[in-house]
Amino acid sequence: MEHFIRIAFWIVTLSGCLLSLPIPENNIPLLRKHVKCPAEATFYTPSNVNEQCLTAALVCCEKELQTVANECNDTQNGTFIHLAQEYLTEVIENLEKKNGNVSITSTECACENWTENPFDVFLNKAESVLQQVYAAYSTSA
Repeated sequence: MEHFIRIAFWIVTLSGCLLSLPIPENNIPLLRKHVKCPAEATFYTPSNVNEQCLTAALVCCEKELQTVANECNDTQNGTFIHLAQEYLTEVIENLEKKNGNVSITSTECACENWTENPFDVFLNKAESVLQQVYAAYSTSA
């Protein structure tokens, strides 16, 4: 009985602590804080994305994060960039599950069609695309 009470106590304590931890929506604030790029570095930046290009825009952001990894300095040896890439991969996979395996090869949605911008603008626009995804799919859920 004593072990049961001790186990119950730890379950309740740990559950309470874990539930109070904030879960970030995305890793963009971490990128802003921990990744520094040279002023001349530019990245394809999806903006004004129509709904049929949302997945392609996220794939573009994910690919551009690899360019960020090559051209910029992550204070944690690439950890924050890698976390952001994993996050985008998960969002893309969820979109593909929800929509079926949509084509991202449309020339209209090609990454190279978007303008190149500095890192801070890229992050702002990537965050806007993520918000657009959340808005589009939270209303259809």
